[in-house]
Amino acid sequence: MQILKKAFGEYATNCYILKGEQGDLVIDPGQGSFDWVMQNTGKIAAVLNTHGHFDHVYDDAKLQRAGAKIYIHEEDAFMLRADPFETMPEPIEADVLVKGQEQSFEIAGFNVKFSLFAGHTPGSCMIEAGGVIFSGDVIFKGSIGRWDFPFSSGAQMRESLHKILQIEGDFTLYPGHGPNTSLAAERQNLKYFLQLFER
Repeated sequence: MQILKKAFGEYATNCYILKGEQGDLVIDPGQGSFDWVMQNTGKIAAVLNTHGHFDHVYDDAKLQRAGAKIYIHEEDAFMLRADPFETMPEPIEADVLVKGQEQSFEIAGFNVKFSLFAGHTPGSCMIEAGGVIFSGDVIFKGSIGRWDFPFSSGAQMRESLHKILQIEGDFTLYPGHGPNTSLAAERQNLKYFLQLFER
């Protein structure tokens, strides 16, 4: 298994390609990522969106036209249809809506698990695949996602941080922005942010 990573757009949003024998998974294809994705994948099995903000889904439409199925949590699907920041080039409909707190899919030989960690957006997810976690804008190295955007919620973010601390074991985290980290390395940071919420 190989993971390719490159940042795109004004907000340096990480796009990932998880390469597999039966096909590749693309995670969060931001603005300008389309050509890089097409140059580095032979067969796109699916596009997995951690959440609906434009800088993570900007090139979804192009990849959908190229034959990729778009996955996103049902609580964020509205952002593909009507971008709250009015930045998306065109509205689209997702092919697969992820439902509930947790849902797993078998995609091209990968066991993909979406786990809902709302707060940054209503449908913000972390995606486990290939033994690692793509944490989107839930967790970064040394920080967490903002909760002051339209449709964000500090109360939901607080609940999500508590849920993350219940995850057993360790995982490498591939975030939506910045360098990779690990769940073990971020546990103390999450506790720090929880203290801020609870003051």
